[in-house]
Amino acid sequence: MLTAWVEQAEKYHNGEINREDYDKWRYNYPKYDETSGYVKVPSQQFSDALVEAFEDRLKND
Repeated sequence: MLTAWVEQAEKYHNGEINREDYDKWRYNYPKYDETSGYVKVPSQQFSDALVEAFEDRLKND
């Protein structure tokens, strides 16, 4: 995580990204971080609805 912050700061200081892009990344971390492997997961409510909808197809072991 810390290395991702350092990389973005270096890009900003080297002129590879502008202040707007840097702030977008910084204030929305980890949403725009491509190095962390961050994934968005469905809400528990959505997950429960899927389980309920497909529970007849689930194996009962």
